[in-house]
Amino acid sequence: MQKVLMIVFGVVIAASLVVAGIAFAQEAPVPDPIEVPVTVTVTPTPNLTVVAAPDQAEPGLPEGFTDPEENTVKMPETENVAVGKTVQSGAITDVYVAANAVDGDPLTYWESAGFPAEYTIELGGTYNVKTVGVCLNPAAIWAARNQEFEILGSTDGAVFTTIVPMTSYAFDPETGNAVRVDFGGVDISFIRLVFNSNTAAESGSTGAGSQAGEIMVFE
Repeated sequence: MQKVLMIVFGVVIAASLVVAGIAFAQEAPVPDPIEVPVTVTVTPTPNLTVVAAPDQAEPGLPEGFTDPEENTVKMPETENVAVGKTVQSGAITDVYVAANAVDGDPLTYWESAGFPAEYTIELGGTYNVKTVGVCLNPAAIWAARNQEFEILGSTDGAVFTTIVPMTSYAFDPETGNAVRVDFGGVDISFIRLVFNSNTAAESGSTGAGSQAGEIMVFE
């Protein structure tokens, strides 16, 4: 009997120790993670000047940078009377039809198949025209080039008179790939540009003739 009691007592003691161990394990505090300092070594780049970004409330160019808009050739603020008008040209290259140059979108363009290349706009009325603008796609991929053209006008679409003689004009993406030609007001109902050369086409870099993203006419 005494032996049985001793065994029971031993079991109770062992069970108590197990419970106490579990309780101790649950209540034992979890140590904070050990932070190991990390040292980062930055090797300076030769000839590199680091400039702190300026505080600004809205996007803008840093001081000292030229605003591309300031260099862009500006057109008159009057209505472009050539938009959507009836046009006619000689042979074209591929799908670059004459209507592309009066659709109001400089990203579409007309391209002639060779030189000389005539481009005529029927204005649909008589206008006292003072300015003609010609532009290409303004993207930098349209590299700088020169195009030579003459501007003529007519009141009946049959007899044309020279307004501005054949002149070479520089197209440069730095200035919006556009040229503006101003002259004294001329009353006309038709206007014609005759292109004689395009340095880009001559070099073989692009196209085969004259090009115009938009041909604009202003009073």
